[in-house]
Amino acid sequence: MDLSGYEIKKIRKALKSAYPRRDKLIVMLREEIDIDESEVPQDSDYEHVLFELIRNFESQGSINKLIDGARRGNPGNYCLQKLSTIMNAFQILAPLKGKYIKQMKQAYVDCCPEDWHINQNAETVDDLEQILDNLEGMPQGNNSDTRTEQFVARFLRDVINRLSSEELDKLKELGKRYFKNFDKLLTPKDETPTIERTQNIPNHLIVHLYPSKQHKERYFVSAWFIPNGENENFNQKTGEGYRFLENREYEQETFTLEQIPSLIEDYLSQITSYLTDFSSQPTIEIFLPYELLNEPIDTWRIEQEEELPIPIGSLYKVIVRSSRRLEKKYPNRHLWVQKWKTLKELTENTCSVCCTSGDRYSWEKLLYKLNLDCAVALKLMKPPSKEFFKVMNQTAIPVALWLRQELENLNHRVELDELLTCSITELPEQVKQKRLCDFPEKSEQRIGHHLSLLWENPYILPPQIEYTTPS
Repeated sequence: MDLSGYEIKKIRKALKSAYPRRDKLIVMLREEIDIDESEVPQDSDYEHVLFELIRNFESQGSINKLIDGARRGNPGNYCLQKLSTIMNAFQILAPLKGKYIKQMKQAYVDCCPEDWHINQNAETVDDLEQILDNLEGMPQGNNSDTRTEQFVARFLRDVINRLSSEELDKLKELGKRYFKNFDKLLTPKDETPTIERTQNIPNHLIVHLYPSKQHKERYFVSAWFIPNGENENFNQKTGEGYRFLENREYEQETFTLEQIPSLIEDYLSQITSYLTDFSSQPTIEIFLPYELLNEPIDTWRIEQEEELPIPIGSLYKVIVRSSRRLEKKYPNRHLWVQKWKTLKELTENTCSVCCTSGDRYSWEKLLYKLNLDCAVALKLMKPPSKEFFKVMNQTAIPVALWLRQELENLNHRVELDELLTCSITELPEQVKQKRLCDFPEKSEQRIGHHLSLLWENPYILPPQIEYTTPS
């Protein structure tokens, strides 16, 4: 097929992202496509090497062979994951842009998040290429459909009565082939049955512990609740959609770790009024400094309304978060967002396929390994050191699962592998179920007593309201 300049640029950038050096490119070509090094263009300018390589595959009519091989060689790369969708969207929409650019611009504006700065200058976006690039770089939010999916579907709804049958068939073929739930996207929101929109609404109890500088082993604690965690119903920058939770249990400002479970009991009591018949079970997300990331927080026992004391992790999805990622100087948010997007695309893969095992490595080698593989998930059979937690942050790993202590039971590896047979997006629920399953078992050799899950969703964060001072 004949490629446009835009498509060549997108392929070149994706290849460079996945294979930043010629030697890595050569390995992929040999292993995945059976192309010998002698067939790879020689040039000191790597950009030109990639350009010539793409032209060679284009002239042979086998550009998809190159893209598919590159994706197999680095399945976790975000740019490669999105490449086919962007290219196909461009190929189908490009012939229509002259006639329908106004509708494309409006569909683009409608798909931008409310706090996205491009909304303020949307009228200056005059070409399809810029629209697709902007959509690709936008934060995903909590909608399971990508910005590109939303854009194509919204555009199609706007022009569906104006298109020829041939144009309409091509657009629908693109949507059904490359986009999940495309038929559902074509249904305007006001036509979607209310019961479907309101069932199983995700919600999040966010707790942030940060150490006191004046008092050793004491912590300030803040908490918020997001009653509706879908469809961008909350805004971190304005605080909209968040409910601040008060400390009603104690009068002091700082707390010991032993006091935190009773605080969480009270927070859970406070959020009851915000839950509806359609709310899912709250996810409890606790942001911790490095020194607390291996704390057994899921084993903290809570006793609600004179009920039996039960470990919190047996009742709720309890996940740990790193406070380091909340800092404004955290430099890897862009990589974190990209890896989270990649993870959300891997719904058909089991955890065992997505997880990189880190037990054989020093922290230095693990840093190299995670960067080399563009890994999105990490599995450890033994408790991580502080250096390992720092590696997780520096590589922006969104998911990590580990055992807080080494177990003598040789069967624990089999148990963990069985746990990881689920889809990566189902892991928090699976961990909760394993904790619940092992709760009645008193043996300390059961992995459910020692599971910690780091689940770093870059869009579920404490509010960080940005105030402006009137001039």
